[in-house]
Amino acid sequence: MPTTTPLYPPDFRASPISPSARKRRKNPRTVSIPERVGPFARLVFAEMARQRMTYDSLEERSGVRRATLKAWRKKNRPGLESIEAALATLGFGLVPVAALEALSPELAGELTALALKMRVNIPQTWAALIDICVEQKLLRMRAEERAAILAEHESRIAGIPANDNKKRRRKAA
Repeated sequence: MPTTTPLYPPDFRASPISPSARKRRKNPRTVSIPERVGPFARLVFAEMARQRMTYDSLEERSGVRRATLKAWRKKNRPGLESIEAALATLGFGLVPVAALEALSPELAGELTALALKMRVNIPQTWAALIDICVEQKLLRMRAEERAAILAEHESRIAGIPANDNKKRRRKAA
């Protein structure tokens, strides 16, 4: 009797593999981190992956369009307003920091000593100093002045359109 070849290969299944039987990544990411992008865009993508945030949720929260975020991966460099909005949504601030060489030697020495004492780098030291100064100024103000400044800030923010010509949602007063 001649040998016949089977009609189906041995690993053929008549029913699809159930989702639980499929191999899944232990740490599923929503976004991969591209290699050839600038440091700010890399930070955005790394934080999106760490926080498991999707492009859609970042678009909704920051006002930066999904197409703009995707374009940062290969084509475009992020603009200052867009990168600030994306980083703020992810819990980061973009603070300009003077280089130590641009400061007077006395100030550079004191700043370095403070950074070493706090066990942080120079940009983190600047950010901490800014936070302390803002807190001190707010503590010295009267409650009415604080409320007026915060109300003025909120009204200014509400009137400014977000990135990519997308209007921000206004809070109901």
